[in-house]
Amino acid sequence: MRDTPSMWELAGTGMAVGGTGVWALAAAARVGVLRMLLDLFPRTTWDAVTWVLIPALLLAPIVVQGLAVAALAGRRARAWAGTTVAAVVGAGIAFAAIGGVLVLLVRPLPRGPQVWLERTAPGALIFGFTAAVIAGWLLVAGRLARMPRLRLAAVPVAAVVATLAWTGAHHLVIALSYVLDRPEANGFFAAVALGGGVGAAWAARRGEARVRPNDPSAGATNGA
Repeated sequence: MRDTPSMWELAGTGMAVGGTGVWALAAAARVGVLRMLLDLFPRTTWDAVTWVLIPALLLAPIVVQGLAVAALAGRRARAWAGTTVAAVVGAGIAFAAIGGVLVLLVRPLPRGPQVWLERTAPGALIFGFTAAVIAGWLLVAGRLARMPRLRLAAVPVAAVVATLAWTGAHHLVIALSYVLDRPEANGFFAAVALGGGVGAAWAARRGEARVRPNDPSAGATNGA
């Protein structure tokens, strides 16, 4: 019997790959890699190059996310484009939804609740996404290593690791998250991790459902 990745496993993989990709992009920008790329072009062309380079870099982690989910789902290469497009659309919808929540629900709140959210939300989001990304990578490792028990234990193990890191190396976790210190960077990270991961997973599972009726093994099972 084929061990097909579940929807939550594919979404967890997308969250891990997409979130890590956005973090790596932000870290590269922080240390000046983007400026190094611009230096490869004549200064007179920087404005034009920026209009192409920045969107391409923002799309890069989502594209990798979609390809990774499609590959883990066992989709054929010709179906990878659809999974990638779904990841881009999912990330866009999630980013718009996050912005809508901030504008329509958070901004109208009284000053007191806003201050409380400003103090508590960053820590909760850092802890939650740290655990989610760790769980996603454990799912990937468990499937690649063909270790079902590791996949089953991915969420509790990730929760324990995140808790130990939060309590024992709090300063390190905060330092690693500092590259996402701007609100738009935080929103983009969450949108790609959540929206892109779910979008890619949905497309991969939907595509598999279309293919499954033509699967010879399915026909043999039905004819038995």
